[in-house]
Amino acid sequence: MNNAAWVVSSNIHTTDAAFFHKVIEINTIAPFALIKAALPHLRETHGCILNIGSVNAYCGEPNLLAYSVSKGALMTMTKNLGDTLFREDGVRVNQINPGWVLTETEIKRKHGQGLSGDWYKNLDPFTAPAGRILLPAEIAAAAIYWLSDESSSISGQVIDIEQYPFAGRNPPKNST
Repeated sequence: MNNAAWVVSSNIHTTDAAFFHKVIEINTIAPFALIKAALPHLRETHGCILNIGSVNAYCGEPNLLAYSVSKGALMTMTKNLGDTLFREDGVRVNQINPGWVLTETEIKRKHGQGLSGDWYKNLDPFTAPAGRILLPAEIAAAAIYWLSDESSSISGQVIDIEQYPFAGRNPPKNST
């Protein structure tokens, strides 16, 4: 499972080439290198790979430019390798794209952006229809399924884990 990533704020104005390259190196090239290094063992065992992406791969938040691009590249790599490695080597490659997750890092990140220590207890229902954001245990449960034999015939898939349809969501337009 490739789960390491650098979630760091950036936009077109605050991102230079060196910074952009560092984010891509951590979030995209490192998983590639790990897959390549593990491939001989994965071939022998008909193992599987689960990449942890982000719903930001589709476009991203305004201040997550480099992170979003890196997760988009990871998503393309997952689909490419999911097809190739499964056909050629019996190695599955899938990805889960979590939405907003209540991790310790996210709590600290939002606190650093000036939000109160309990910012996650009073969320807009549009952003969090369940009244809360996703919990790490919910992402772990999904990961267990995609790493298990129960999904042994599926490869090259990207599964979004969010409280609402991420792509195609069209909120109502209220006219006044």
